Amino acid sequence: MFLYNIFIYEYPYVLNKLKQLNANEKSMIHNTSWGFEGCHVTFKNNLDDIYTNVLHSDIKKSSLKNTTIYDITKNPEDSLKEKFDFVLNVSTVEEVKYSHVTIIKNLLEQVKIGGYLIITFDYNSDNTTGVGSIQLNEVEDFFNIKLEDISNKISGINSENIETKNQQLNCGVLVIQKEKI
Repeated sequence: MFLYNIFIYEYPYVLNKLKQLNANEKSMIHNTSWGFEGCHVTFKNNLDDIYTNVLHSDIKKSSLKNTTIYDITKNPEDSLKEKFDFVLNVSTVEEVKYSHVTIIKNLLEQVKIGGYLIITFDYNSDNTTGVGSIQLNEVEDFFNIKLEDISNKISGINSENIETKNQQLNCGVLVIQKEKI
């Protein structure tokens, strides 16, 4: 279910958001936790076709071009710090058994001043947490924000690919522009 929904919702959203934020062929983009098969490779290839400076990272080695190993729970190497105009993380943060705030800080550290961190994530609308749901309270507290709720949420029930097992699961998005402190 999630691979298909990522492809029809989250990946197109991210591509559109990059366009809205004026990403261009020379933009430096880091697609973190990119995945290794199916629609993840399709998204990787779409990014590579549109933009010329894209790095795709994950915790496992890949033989595909423009890929490297990077663990989002670790501080980035100096060579990655403040390097990218856009850092992306599509539907992965919530799957990692680690502090989601720490992961977001690690990703944000790679964004240039004026650049953007774009994260999509699943969360349970019944306010349960754990693997498969972002640590929403901690993230909201860290950024001093509240997730804006919308009336036309996509869930397992109303998805184009109906999935009753995850009817309380929704998708959220963080778009953060890095500013000078």
